[in-house]
Amino acid sequence: MKTKVNFLLFASIISFCLCACNTSASSSKNRNSEGGDAIPETEKANRDDLKYLNGIEKYKKDDWKAHWIWTQYCSEDSYVAFRKKFTLDENISSTIAYISAESKYFLWVNEKLTIIDGSLKRGPTPYDSYYDEVEITNLAEGENIIVILVAFNGRSGDGSINPTRIDSEGDEISQAGLLFEMQAGNTLIKSDNTFKASRIRAYLNKITGKKDYPAYSLSSMLAERNVCYDARQDIGDYRSLSFDDADWEKASSICKAGYLPFGDLYKAVTKPIIFDEVVDFSNADEYTGKTLIQDTKLELNLPTDIQFSWVIGLEAQAGQKLTIYTDSYSYNDGLKSFMDTYICKGGTQEYENYPWRSGYTLYIEAPAGVKFTKLGYRFSYFNGEMMPPVETSNADIDTLWKKAQNTVRVCMRDSFMDCPDRERGPYMGDASNQVDSTLYCYGEGGLDLIKKSILACIGWTKNDGVIPSRAPSVKPQEIPNQSLAFLTSAFHYWQHTKDIDTMKIYYKACLDYLKLFEMSNGLPVYRYGSWTWNDWGEKIDSNLLQVGFYYYALNLVKQLSEELEMNDDVTFIDERMASMKAKYHQAYYTVEGFKDSSSRYVDDRANALLALSGLAEPSDYETIINVLTSTFQASPFIEKYVIEALCYMGRIDLAMERMLNRYDEMIKDSKDTLYEKFDISDGTFNHAWSSGPCYIVGKYIIGLKPLKAGYEEFALDLTNLLTSYKSQTYTIKGNIGLNFSSDDDGSKTLKISSIAAKGYVSIPHVLGDNISVEGGNYTLQNSDNKTIVQITQNKEYIITIR
Repeated sequence: MKTKVNFLLFASIISFCLCACNTSASSSKNRNSEGGDAIPETEKANRDDLKYLNGIEKYKKDDWKAHWIWTQYCSEDSYVAFRKKFTLDENISSTIAYISAESKYFLWVNEKLTIIDGSLKRGPTPYDSYYDEVEITNLAEGENIIVILVAFNGRSGDGSINPTRIDSEGDEISQAGLLFEMQAGNTLIKSDNTFKASRIRAYLNKITGKKDYPAYSLSSMLAERNVCYDARQDIGDYRSLSFDDADWEKASSICKAGYLPFGDLYKAVTKPIIFDEVVDFSNADEYTGKTLIQDTKLELNLPTDIQFSWVIGLEAQAGQKLTIYTDSYSYNDGLKSFMDTYICKGGTQEYENYPWRSGYTLYIEAPAGVKFTKLGYRFSYFNGEMMPPVETSNADIDTLWKKAQNTVRVCMRDSFMDCPDRERGPYMGDASNQVDSTLYCYGEGGLDLIKKSILACIGWTKNDGVIPSRAPSVKPQEIPNQSLAFLTSAFHYWQHTKDIDTMKIYYKACLDYLKLFEMSNGLPVYRYGSWTWNDWGEKIDSNLLQVGFYYYALNLVKQLSEELEMNDDVTFIDERMASMKAKYHQAYYTVEGFKDSSSRYVDDRANALLALSGLAEPSDYETIINVLTSTFQASPFIEKYVIEALCYMGRIDLAMERMLNRYDEMIKDSKDTLYEKFDISDGTFNHAWSSGPCYIVGKYIIGLKPLKAGYEEFALDLTNLLTSYKSQTYTIKGNIGLNFSSDDDGSKTLKISSIAAKGYVSIPHVLGDNISVEGGNYTLQNSDNKTIVQITQNKEYIITIR
């Protein structure tokens, strides 16, 4: 913020309280009048530094009739409610509302809660915002009411960018806003000065709360804030049609849609968050209906680690304080998550804390004299169908798969995130494992979030060609191995979806990024990026690990170029791959395993990436397998690649053995999610990068994978590792259901609910070589060690193996 001279102390205090933001006195001198509503003239964002902006322009909405509004004054860490009454001459069974807000909004239509946690965190580029498309189904003939509560963080975080503008004093300040547009029959409802607005002063911040506002520590990586709600200032149910808003102000105009400080508006390719009805905590009866005789810490059990909002009803004296947090509030790294405060009014009251929290247990510290009448929660979650958990003959596999799926679920919302508590950061490396598992444990909605993540990479890449390792983020940074890792998972997304438009522009970004790596003596020079990080753990061969990631990226980008029929600079890829092939063995081989000359260690991570990338030759596999069965240094982030490397080298048996051994402590642990580290005493208990087992089980142990993009062809490679399993996998052509069983007479039966595509079922003769097929058209092809059954119809096939 600029330093100002001769600024009175009084003015300084007022400026801080109001975030120096008087929206009706913008620094812009020119104002556009629209229907009597004066709209400040602001500038369009200069986005000339964005290299691939054209790749996301198809998602931009330019035809807005609404404009951005707020209250006259704007304050960080505040909540503002908007009300709009209107009359219709007919029932409207369905219409679409287009909504964006900074930072988050909660929507009621005719007193019905319709949206929780609306608006994706900003933004699709460093300058722009997302908008939601929300179906509204309960507009009625006569008078209607729309109410929107907007929570404004007023700061950036690891997963978002805070919009700012220059005020009349020349200072850069944070700016909140709401944008709403809906056509209801012949009536256009749009955000303008006909909306009534009021700051909800029961939500305290450090300025308005003064001594009542607790200064709890909160991780600086979070944009979200602790909530401090003072029920003594509660104004009643402002969401109801009958609420008297006569003393509310008319909303003030901020700017036209598409202009600064919010920038252009891009469609959220994911659907709005799903939420359930409020239910009681399973052990609520232990605490409700009785007056506390002493200060008490309530421990309220959630069904698993979930995203939720908490709800309380109670009788209390005015001024009594409750402190509310979950078991994810603090880990041993010292970073703090959310700790909320509720200040009671006198008498009976009920309150729902709308910003979401996560954990297995909610704690409420309550003083003596309080009587709880309700203790509940509202489950909310990413809008995507979770596939049914696999059921196999191996109980540990089943447990690990479920925990991995739960970890994916609790670490996805606005974006894939490393964890749902202390950071909520969209790290691309963490997301790489989550993306791969999402392909096997989620339905169509999961693909939408992967697409959103890829588009964010595209929208945030600047003219220097550096693909950021977090987007959106106030600290996008480049962590080269994470950017390369995400590239590999984006290729898997291509295989599952054949999303040509998205992958064509991403291909160009990847190609340009790979050109940034320098070469020396035919091998890549280690690229440090803006944040040098390789993995948790010890004995990391950093140079060789990046060599493996780099070759893996080259290899997959080459495959992508062929499948997209884009031959741009394929010569560059071929030359790099050829030079690395020619040089790697001499540079890195030792009898103990491969390692860089700068490393004192033979690293399981680095050796695995040499194999998985395709750089190592089959003649090297025995050496690498020996390393991977004797060295166990990788964290769960790289462990997925280590396990997959064993699968790639044809040792799925060893991969399964290593996976179950490495995850053994997590499998046996009582929690339903997977930890940040294999030492479960250190780090979070719900970390996205640990979710890789869903992918490993689905693709290799069960053996289902696409052979041509979009599942135009697929393979199912049976193994003898499981005697039975059931699974459902989503594809863009429909679900593939598998049911494999073994009978007492030694025969095996495989039931496949197939799709309209060519499928190749590979049956090793160790399972049997007498094959019969029922249910649809098929062909058989035998070799020395396996039989391949080719199926082509969208039918249920029954394959019997004897």
